[in-house]
Amino acid sequence: MLNPEIKLLQKKIADYPEQIDRMQKRYALVMAPKSTEIGSAIKGLSAYMLQLKVNRGSFAKLYQEIASDCSRLEQLTEKEAASGEDLTESIQLSHVQIQHAQATVETYLKSIDAQLDGAVTAQEKLKLAQKQKKTFDVVNLLAMIEKGDGYIL
Repeated sequence: MLNPEIKLLQKKIADYPEQIDRMQKRYALVMAPKSTEIGSAIKGLSAYMLQLKVNRGSFAKLYQEIASDCSRLEQLTEKEAASGEDLTESIQLSHVQIQHAQATVETYLKSIDAQLDGAVTAQEKLKLAQKQKKTFDVVNLLAMIEKGDGYIL
């Protein structure tokens, strides 16, 4: 006879693919910003990184829940096996399903981390370019003043 706690855990595990699907769809809506101006590109990247962090938080929370359920399922199945019960096919399938869910979520976490790293690097480079542009503008202005353009300051 299957432990009621295992049955409850199996029902929870069966819902993970649907949860992951919803999160994947929400994550797919996050688009990298496009801009022709440095200032707006920096602001766009900030918003983009915020969206990525929100999605990462959701995936991280689900990952912790899955890892907890996976270890609990393993404990319960070991307990069942120790009592001489044969593990049913449904328990084995649940174990495979939860491992798959865990690997999928882990892949998304790594992907989001890589995107965040890229966005941070791009934002830093854009900020540096913005500073260099301001410096270049000042140098040009000083050259115009030194050369004299007919205007009196």
